Amino acid sequence: MPDPDYDDEAVEEKWCAEMRTQALQYLETQRALHGEVGEWPAWHIAPYVSIWAVESVATPGRVGWWVVSGDLPTDYVSAEVIEHPRDAMQSFADRWKGYAAAVRDGSAFDGVEIAGVRDDPEGMLPVLESRAEALAEWAADDSLWQEA
Repeated sequence: MPDPDYDDEAVEEKWCAEMRTQALQYLETQRALHGEVGEWPAWHIAPYVSIWAVESVATPGRVGWWVVSGDLPTDYVSAEVIEHPRDAMQSFADRWKGYAAAVRDGSAFDGVEIAGVRDDPEGMLPVLESRAEALAEWAADDSLWQEA
């Protein structure tokens, strides 16, 4: 079976819908109070990463959280001081790099726990670190953010 053509609008829309569902399910498992999740990602590169704006419960109409989903760990971060999806992406990259370093040292990291990484550090740490590096590179690439 051939790989999906993510340049095809229908394929891209299906992937985005799946990533939105993944983001919603993650927020539920984390018991994060939230408002609406955007119908379309704030930023994405299918099939790798999508960044979702999540409405604040305390201040309806404003972004309260950013969620990342795709071919990487699903995670979320407060939008209290992060106003743009580009900054959210950099925040995820920095957090994952710090978490990976803590796992290598055998220490805790700011209350963060990413499923499976401590159970299989030899297999999962290189993957996490490569995803963090990709996010940092994308966040730094001005050409990817001209329309965001």
